Parts: sequence; C-alpha cells; structure tokens
Amino acid sequence: MKVRFSREALSDLDEILSYIVARNPVAASELAAKIDEMTRLIGHYPRLGKKTKRPEFRSVTLGNYLIVYKIHQDEVLIRYVRHGARKRVWEEA
Repeated sequence: MKVRFSREALSDLDEILSYIVARNPVAASELAAKIDEMTRLIGHYPRLGKKTKRPEFRSVTLGNYLIVYKIHQDEVLIRYVRHGARKRVWEEA
C-alpha cells in the first residue's frame, strides 16, 4: 500500500531530525533510516499499529517516538511523528 506523509508529519520529522542532527548527526541519520524502514513496514502491514483512543488512528512505537497514521482504501497517511512525551493530539476528543 502507498504511504504518504501529511504536512504536519513532515514538519514533525523536520523538527525532530533538526534537533538531533545539531547534537548527534549519526544518531539523526540512524533515526531517519529507522523511520523510513518502519513506514515501509506499515505500507506492507497497515494494521501493524495499535488503535488509539480515536479508532481512525493507529500508532507504532519506534524508540521514544510514535508514528501515528490513518488507513485509507488505497494508502496509509502518516499524520504525526512525535516524541512519546509530547501531547497526543490524536487522542483528544
């Protein structure tokens, strides 16, 4: 299944990777590769993630980060990539 990132998810990624690259470029590169690998896996197995409080969203944990997505008929839309300690807007009513 095709995987697409929302603007918000791309902004999340940019913020995360910019923060990490300034402190540890190797760690940033490794995290980017792991996120890429996980999103490919989600494309192959869209129901891999667990349901959140809002059933239209699923999430997978990758270290300290959460990848939150919605499954559509022909694609998976990555909505958020957030540190686990941050506010989880996808769980708000």
